[in-house]
Amino acid sequence: MEKIIKNIKNFRQDIMANPNLEINEAEWKDFLELSDSSIEWFIDDLKNIGKITVEPKYASVLKFSNISIKWKAKSQNYFLYGGFLINGIFEALSNPSTFWKIDFSLPNDASVPENLKHFEKLNWFEKQAWGDDWRYGCFVRGTKKFPPKIAFFDKNWYTLMDLSFEDYFNAMIESCAVKGWQYFYIDWHQEIPHKKIALEDMELAVKALPELFPKKDFTYHINKLKEIKTIN
Repeated sequence: MEKIIKNIKNFRQDIMANPNLEINEAEWKDFLELSDSSIEWFIDDLKNIGKITVEPKYASVLKFSNISIKWKAKSQNYFLYGGFLINGIFEALSNPSTFWKIDFSLPNDASVPENLKHFEKLNWFEKQAWGDDWRYGCFVRGTKKFPPKIAFFDKNWYTLMDLSFEDYFNAMIESCAVKGWQYFYIDWHQEIPHKKIALEDMELAVKALPELFPKKDFTYHINKLKEIKTIN
């Protein structure tokens, strides 16, 4: 977990120094400074209330809370943005799952119809920092050990991702947290309701990212989009 923290801080430094981007410095909040006793309390509470065991090697993940950064391209040739907002990991593992209800016009306190019950196992830990995006990285709750499986939620739909918790953040950083980056890492051999918009976002990403981040290698993203086009 300390490596993820280091990678995120390095990513922030890279984009802050990038002359091709506009950044809102005020959006950044640092990782929580928690005492050992506070971390132990969180771990005990998750075990007693959430029935989730957090091994010591994952303890520092509890420092993740409300960390956010936004960037957008200065270029007038296209409108592209990226960034992230990390929910408190303790909250994502223990709070009721209600974020998805707005897509189905359900109040937070409304009872959930049987056909939507499966959404209750999701709770988000990461989303795009910009307010008009409705895509989330989610824990799939139900396992008794941290980290749970990861799902990608886009509006009224979700799919499991074949990424570990560490892999998710590594992929996000490799993708510069560009909007819709998760679509480069899901299985496209399935029905995808928001396919048209996803492909548009991916096309823009592979076109613009090499220009905006000239020191980074986006070969994976370029090849992945080519592969996806052979499927669809």
